[in-house]
Amino acid sequence: MTILTKNTGRRSLPRPLPTFALLTAIFSLLFGLWSLATPLMGAPDEPAHTIKAAAVVRGQVLVEEGTSFGHGVHVRVPNYIASLHAQSCYKFNRTQAADCTAPIYSDDTFTNIGVTSAGSYNPMYYWVVGLPTLFMSGAPALYAMRLVSALLCAVFFAAGFTALTELRRPKFPVLIAALSVTPMVLFLGGGINPNSLEIAATMAAFAGFVVVLDNWRNTKRVIPALATVAAATVVLANARQISLIWLLCALVVGVCSFRFRRTIAVFSDKRVLIAAGLAVPGAVLGLVWMYLASNGPANVGVAPEGIASPHPDAPLYRGFIIMLDRTYDFFPQYIGTMGWLDTPAPELVQLVWGGLMVAALIVPFCVRPLRHWTGYWVALAMLYLVPALLQTALWRGMGFIWQGRYTLPLVMVLFISVGLGLRKLRFPASPAAVRVSRVVFWVMVFCHTLTFVYVLRRYVVGISEIANWQTLFSSPHWQPPLGWFVLSVAYLLVTAAGGLILFRYLHGGQQLPVWRPGGKSPVRTGKPSPPLPSTGPSGLPSAPVPGSPVGAGTRMPPGGIRAETGPTD
Repeated sequence: MTILTKNTGRRSLPRPLPTFALLTAIFSLLFGLWSLATPLMGAPDEPAHTIKAAAVVRGQVLVEEGTSFGHGVHVRVPNYIASLHAQSCYKFNRTQAADCTAPIYSDDTFTNIGVTSAGSYNPMYYWVVGLPTLFMSGAPALYAMRLVSALLCAVFFAAGFTALTELRRPKFPVLIAALSVTPMVLFLGGGINPNSLEIAATMAAFAGFVVVLDNWRNTKRVIPALATVAAATVVLANARQISLIWLLCALVVGVCSFRFRRTIAVFSDKRVLIAAGLAVPGAVLGLVWMYLASNGPANVGVAPEGIASPHPDAPLYRGFIIMLDRTYDFFPQYIGTMGWLDTPAPELVQLVWGGLMVAALIVPFCVRPLRHWTGYWVALAMLYLVPALLQTALWRGMGFIWQGRYTLPLVMVLFISVGLGLRKLRFPASPAAVRVSRVVFWVMVFCHTLTFVYVLRRYVVGISEIANWQTLFSSPHWQPPLGWFVLSVAYLLVTAAGGLILFRYLHGGQQLPVWRPGGKSPVRTGKPSPPLPSTGPSGLPSAPVPGSPVGAGTRMPPGGIRAETGPTD
């Protein structure tokens, strides 16, 4: 924890390992608690991905002739896995608790035929996630698969945040990256679905890449960030067919966030070339798989009923326009629409996170000069255009099938780019700013925990029109491992611990709790932040405002807020 409570400056020696280990533990606990709280097969498309993983680790990698019949690929897996589609009695019906599902027995291991619509997906993720089924069985094996997937996601999120701490003036990017980890992101990390790894790897690739660009004169000090970019590139090339598009978007936004000569200098650096050389073979394997999958037998056939409606004769521009029109309809799904799109997060959570998102989207219009926000403008344009173009390509064959979770990799890139633009400003550290920050942090901890408990309520007793919170205590219909109450308390503690670590990092070691003994003023603990007039939040000297004495602070110029320093080239 000490590395996160230090005032990490540009000239300080990087100590990424303690930060990475601590963040991996925090994210692993958060994802792990979601994996226990969600009923088996309660995450989106989880049965198909679980069956695929069990088949891949048993050598069924390629789609063979005669195994596809228009509704999915037929594979040979243990019966308890082949029967997972039967765990669907509560899907799309949030009034139905999860007690209607049949038990999953550990001795139900005879080989049977399972059907998966993920037959053409790259096997890399499934090779790793499916390993527990080789030495475990029944429900324990399925929970172990979830935990393996959660650990993979935790590693990449931790690597991404660790990289961001190595930026010059890192506090705004770290803060906004943390706020972009919505309840939906954490929920997806607890299920078996490569979409969650795709989100984590895209965030890590973007964070590592901008750190390398920020340290273009001395890439030696950011070798861990280089390794993060290389590893994330390999993962994204072998996750989902769409993942390479998110990687390309992240790299383009990163380049646009800095002066172009930095990119030229970075890609002529020997360390960057070595990292790229290590990533190329993995990326090539991903491209080879795409070729094999596109030329194999049909394996998906018709789209799931009720989700897609093909429009074979409709003009393509209509699908594009519809998608543009619905751009902001997906924001509630970015915040939290759990289960099979049947359990939206509570309205309070939607309101709080929606307000933060709107504020982040508006800030670039208020901070001058606008040319410093090129990366943000490009990311915002991508948020409109890239999903619309991808959906248009599927419009005639499958209709409108896009979900908000598909765009979450790009959403994280967009909001982190806001943090990059804000680095030109001083990070607020006045007593009033610290008090406001405390309130905001406790509100975010509350919102995360409220969403967790609300989703548990949906599965334990169901969500009815009449409030039934008391039924959670009096007569729960279904219980997750360890019980819903223990999981809720654990989630609150882990979320509060994560908030405390972030708060101390941002505010020079000050404590997140506010103690008022005897009704007196709050007791301050830890060392106060450095004086703002003389140093910036990262330890760099702050540029004085023209026309004012050195250290006199910042004044508001005409035409909006202006960055306190120019480009750092």
